[in-house]
Amino acid sequence: MDNSSEKVRLNERKWDRRSSTYDQKRFDYFRWMQQRAIRLIDLHPGMHFLDIGCGTGWAVRYVAGLLQGDGEFSGVDISGGMIEKAKNQTQGLEQVHFYQANAEKLPFEDGRVDDALCTNSFHHYPDPLKALVEIGRVLKPGGRFYILDVTSDDFFIRWIDSRVRQNEQEHVKFYSSREYQAMFAAAHLDHVQSRIITYPLKVHIAGKAGTGMDL
Repeated sequence: MDNSSEKVRLNERKWDRRSSTYDQKRFDYFRWMQQRAIRLIDLHPGMHFLDIGCGTGWAVRYVAGLLQGDGEFSGVDISGGMIEKAKNQTQGLEQVHFYQANAEKLPFEDGRVDDALCTNSFHHYPDPLKALVEIGRVLKPGGRFYILDVTSDDFFIRWIDSRVRQNEQEHVKFYSSREYQAMFAAAHLDHVQSRIITYPLKVHIAGKAGTGMDL
């Protein structure tokens, strides 16, 4: 088994285990961070919103509620346990859908998604560039991708990153703002902005070029 496949397997197992407790109050800070990131998105009726690494689906349901169900709201996660729980909590919401899927192979046609969000999971992706290319594929021209994650712009976070890699087999890397910019360029996405949420968390925004899009 290659290293990428092993990372995928380890992450699937880890998040399956956590699915039973992920909605507990002690994890409310995840929801708070997601809210902060969602405020940056230009939400509009009829849009298709996608959350990648959606967990139990809180952000998807939250955006669907803000738009009163007017649109399409999707979540994907590598963990079957997370997706099962997300579906159980979303019964009756016809415009909300969840899929067990890898970020490197999304279950959507080209140009299907208006805006996509990824919170605190990008550092687990074994091939981040491949994931970005795939996300660019499913975005509509003019669409944007928002990554919220720990960002290694200083020595202290780079040291933390090295320690996490030693202690967590599932972890791949915390990236710096410059590394995000380079990956976006390699995936043929435009770097729109890197914006601090609360140290050391930043939102890194990529845009897919499209007619009339002002970056």
